[in-house]
Amino acid sequence: MKILTYCIIPVILLFLLSIKIQAQAVKPTDNAALFLKKRTDSISNYILKHNKRLIIFAKIPNKKNPVRVIGDKWPDDAEYSYNILKDSAGRVIFIAEMPYSESGDWYIEYRHYFDNSGNTVAFKRITNVFDNDVKDGVIYETLTNYYLPNLKLKDKIYTLTSKDGKNIKNNGHVDVYHYPYHIYKNANECLEAYHIVLNK
Repeated sequence: MKILTYCIIPVILLFLLSIKIQAQAVKPTDNAALFLKKRTDSISNYILKHNKRLIIFAKIPNKKNPVRVIGDKWPDDAEYSYNILKDSAGRVIFIAEMPYSESGDWYIEYRHYFDNSGNTVAFKRITNVFDNDVKDGVIYETLTNYYLPNLKLKDKIYTLTSKDGKNIKNNGHVDVYHYPYHIYKNANECLEAYHIVLNK
């Protein structure tokens, strides 16, 4: 059976590839939305250039606080992984939550992007699912929300494509993987909800 491998190197490569892809081809509706998109894209580009600075945690069963992952020393029973990035001033600008797919048939990310004050400027839900009904056998779904302060929604963009980037019709298969999630208004709230404690 084909799987979306969860080994450390393929996961990070898939994570970085999706960062690069999602930084492209989004058309905002006005200047405010354009500013939010530019901020989001600048963070995506920063991740690509400084991916070795990603702070990685893993959530394991019966533990409230995720554990720090150093190098390739991953726990065997991870339920979620978290990628966090700080800018050069030490401010958290990005947090991604990725649930573990035991079957390997899907890959999901929930990404928060933050401004210099820690407020959420964008949220992305990314879902990749194997599906034999589409060309190349994988559905790529992305929901992007852009936010003004206090999590006031400014713009929303949804894409559903095949591997070659062409739009496809929703056959309902990807909807099965729309699990509950929460969008947080700032970095501190997000870290607290994930029970992640960062060293100063």
